[in-house]
Amino acid sequence: MNKTIGVLAHVDAGKTTFCEQILYHTKVIRNRGRVDNKDTFLDNHNIEKQRGITIFSEQGMFNYNNSSYYLIDTPGHIDFSPDMERSISIMDYAVIIVSGVDKIQSHTKTVFRLLNKYKVPTIFFVNKMDRESAELNLVIKDIQNSLTKDVIDITNIDINGILNEELIEFIAERDDNLFEKYLNDEYDDNIWIKNFKEMIKESKIYPLLSGSALNDIGIDNF
Repeated sequence: MNKTIGVLAHVDAGKTTFCEQILYHTKVIRNRGRVDNKDTFLDNHNIEKQRGITIFSEQGMFNYNNSSYYLIDTPGHIDFSPDMERSISIMDYAVIIVSGVDKIQSHTKTVFRLLNKYKVPTIFFVNKMDRESAELNLVIKDIQNSLTKDVIDITNIDINGILNEELIEFIAERDDNLFEKYLNDEYDDNIWIKNFKEMIKESKIYPLLSGSALNDIGIDNF
């Protein structure tokens, strides 16, 4: 099975660093580069290294659980939006990187609108949570107000294990049959996990994870 995963964000949210960590953890690269050191795997054009931003959509491939995945690092600057939209049109899943120290940017709103247009299931990653000024709850509220109410923080939840009460209630509120099971205290984890994953595919739910790409915090949750 081959899947294409796009990583999108506004400038300086940490998108390329996030991709670098994914490729490192999946053993595609031996050493993690840094944007400020001009040695990242996907920003390989001289102009990108000079300016410290992604200008061209680039892809890396990795294997996980007997499946192949194409990871696309997209431009984060509004000037290069056409290239970003072309990439979105072929994505199976998307990760939106949001800075934990900034409000939702207009570019992020555009990205989210385009992902909805092409019906791409999406996960949020709140980056830079190692910063003193990072406020996860404020970022989540901003996402709810600016993008979607259907976002849920799963940073500390094992979605392949036992789901907690908050997540089960969140899922139940979005499906009448599941809501009835919830009211009747029918807690078959397999049913809830299966429906949770289906709701992600149908863009009824947007999971959110958090961490620090630069310091390799929270990346292994993916």
